[in-house]
Amino acid sequence: MILAIIFSIAFAICTGISIYQTASFIKSPIAVKDYRNFALRQLVFIALASISFLIMSFGFYNWLDAAFEVGYVFQLVVGGLLFPFTLLSLINGLIIRFRDKNIPEKLSKWSYYLLIAGFVLSVVFFFVYTNGLAPYLTYPLPNGISFTDGLVTPNGGSPNITFYAICILSGAILVYFVCDHYMYKEYGKHGLLESTFYVAFPAGIIGARLWYVVGNWSIEFQNRPFWSVFAIWEGGLTILGGALTGIIAGVLFYMWRHKDKSVFVGIDIVVPCILLAQAVGRIGNYFNCEVHGFLSDVTYWKWLPEIIWRNMTFSSTAGFAPEGQIYVPLFFIEGLANVLGYFVITKVFGRLLRKYIELGDLGAGYIIWYGLTRILMEPLRIADYQMGQDGYWSWVWSMAFVLVGTLLIVINHVVRYVIRKKKGIYVVSENAKRSNTIATIVIAVIAIALILTGALLMANHPFVAKVTYNGFNVGLIILIIGISVFSLMTISLINLFEALKVRSAHEKV
Repeated sequence: MILAIIFSIAFAICTGISIYQTASFIKSPIAVKDYRNFALRQLVFIALASISFLIMSFGFYNWLDAAFEVGYVFQLVVGGLLFPFTLLSLINGLIIRFRDKNIPEKLSKWSYYLLIAGFVLSVVFFFVYTNGLAPYLTYPLPNGISFTDGLVTPNGGSPNITFYAICILSGAILVYFVCDHYMYKEYGKHGLLESTFYVAFPAGIIGARLWYVVGNWSIEFQNRPFWSVFAIWEGGLTILGGALTGIIAGVLFYMWRHKDKSVFVGIDIVVPCILLAQAVGRIGNYFNCEVHGFLSDVTYWKWLPEIIWRNMTFSSTAGFAPEGQIYVPLFFIEGLANVLGYFVITKVFGRLLRKYIELGDLGAGYIIWYGLTRILMEPLRIADYQMGQDGYWSWVWSMAFVLVGTLLIVINHVVRYVIRKKKGIYVVSENAKRSNTIATIVIAVIAIALILTGALLMANHPFVAKVTYNGFNVGLIILIIGISVFSLMTISLINLFEALKVRSAHEKV
């Protein structure tokens, strides 16, 4: 254990020096910057940090009295060297790319692809590293720190500092820095979102707690002391309520604080990024052994890193799973869905399909994606983690999110159309008639098919207020999606009518 402590200190020192060198380098005048020599110096400290991390890991091996099995030792060595190496390279690369105003354009382009590779490799080598330790750890893993008992687990003690809270805070900080970077690219200034962050984050926490308390009042809080409403350290936050209140508070404060800047630019940058915060926050569910699915055969999940499926053998409400089974790791599935949603909204729609959308649409896209994710995930949870007595009202709210998000997009386009018409700046493209005719037909066919299918399923199956994929509920989901798609036809119809008016005017001339 002493060996682990000594080299953990060495790792921290080398890491600190590496980051300090990067911070000092980006502040240097452009005339004295030598990126090649800087990279070589950094490699030395990153390599020393990686070696220290590996030796520290072998110290943990001895502390755990681990048997040296070749396969696990190999994974520990590879992961123990390459995980810190890729992670520190990624951190320093992010600082350079996001904070160095004088970085050459060619280097900036290459750094973007290297950062993506660095992120992927650091995740891969992290799990390679943990696989080397996984068989020798005790499960469930600790979920927090107690000032009196040290590390505590979900089945043994009450932590003063929970890993769940650390995950939530880490997700919020990640969102802030990502959004700050894109605001800088838009306006050339850092820190524009700092004051908004200080308002939106606590507002989101308050909203998440209030939503949970209201939804579970009759089954959890009605017969408890009133002060328990404020005991968030005991658990009980909902992303749904947190997202709503955080977004509303943040938007209102940003509009008041930055009257000279478009709130829709801020919405499109910040709101989709909440998905990344949610993905990080879900890791907290992993440590708490909560918000998981039903029991499943472990053989179906052994493709996951070993440290994940081993920890999923325990539930904070149901205890240990039977031999050969685990609880479905919904935190992992939903985390991946959130990350995918962020890139679909910001990269596919935000870049590739930019000409078809308006400012503000990406923010509404978050609402739609979140609603769809919750619709799919909610029936997979065990009943202990569903809101209310039967969880049905929370599920219906998720369906409503899809419809609300779509309607916000339609309203956004219609309002901008009216404004442009009044100002005389509405422009009809050359192929507007053809493209909008096709779009209207495609949307109509898809929407009608979905609406009819949903209505038929609902008519032929009895209503049951239960979070499950029965015929009625599946029909309701399809119906709501169909109505949402149908509402989008408003946009294509407006553009089509304008194109027809322009063509008619040209024919008269």
